[in-house]
Amino acid sequence: MDLGLYLHLPFCKSKCHYCDFNSYPLRDDYQLSSYISALYSEIAIYSQKLKNITMKTIYLGGGTPSILSGDLIYNILNFCKNSFKVDKNAEITIEANPGTLDKKKTKRLNEAGINRLSLGAQSFNDYLLKKLGRIHTAQDIIDSYYKARESGFNNI
Repeated sequence: MDLGLYLHLPFCKSKCHYCDFNSYPLRDDYQLSSYISALYSEIAIYSQKLKNITMKTIYLGGGTPSILSGDLIYNILNFCKNSFKVDKNAEITIEANPGTLDKKKTKRLNEAGINRLSLGAQSFNDYLLKKLGRIHTAQDIIDSYYKARESGFNNI
């Protein structure tokens, strides 16, 4: 049997006005480290129960998972790969807000094995983006796309 693994990272810089998802503005490092510690504990528990199951996909959703540092995302995925049997051709996706990406982070995400970037554009109209409570501009979307392509992403 094959499964997909979903990791919920509920934090964002600010809650968008239209968002109905279980997400919260990240307050501080303690909140983040407590959540990540609990996430690692759950991964360890479920990896024992699912040790004979192959993960065909890993999806980091939220919130805005790309608010985390590239190194932390790398470490989370590495922990998953060491805990579960992950298919060598697994699709590994992260949801990203263009306002949280830079060249260094997109490169690190690619190094982590992420091969699909879900770039939350929402609109290319700056007025609408502001009304929606987004933290980026239309130009940020375009810039993030090209940074991701330059970092090796083919599936955006």
